[in-house]
Amino acid sequence: MAWMEPKTDWKESDYFNAKDYNRFIGNLTVLEVLTEELFKTVDLAPMGEDKTYHSLIYAREINAIENNLETINLNTYGFHIGEKVVYKENGKTPLYSELNRMESAMLKLYTTMQAHKRNLPRLAMTLGGQKGMRV
Repeated sequence: MAWMEPKTDWKESDYFNAKDYNRFIGNLTVLEVLTEELFKTVDLAPMGEDKTYHSLIYAREINAIENNLETINLNTYGFHIGEKVVYKENGKTPLYSELNRMESAMLKLYTTMQAHKRNLPRLAMTLGGQKGMRV
């Protein structure tokens, strides 16, 4: 899965749809891979399958996104990313400010992890002898 540029300019008039949901879970999957590559293995809650425009998005799935974002953050840099909100079935839906908070947090984690990965120390030599030499 490839990183998709997050939407960090949500407005009150915007609607959260299947494309947005799929971007959220796709980007969290990318962050999970980077976390495991740079830090350690993390156990994320299942976020459900990709959605279509005919799919419903449930409170438990939004809660899984919130929980997984918090898990990744706590197991990496521990940034202040705002307060996690818990949603209930047939209750309130995420406000545009919450969507901005979550996507901005994902973007901050991603850019930091990419910089971290680029700046990892590397050996200036090839281990195991000369290049192309079989042992």
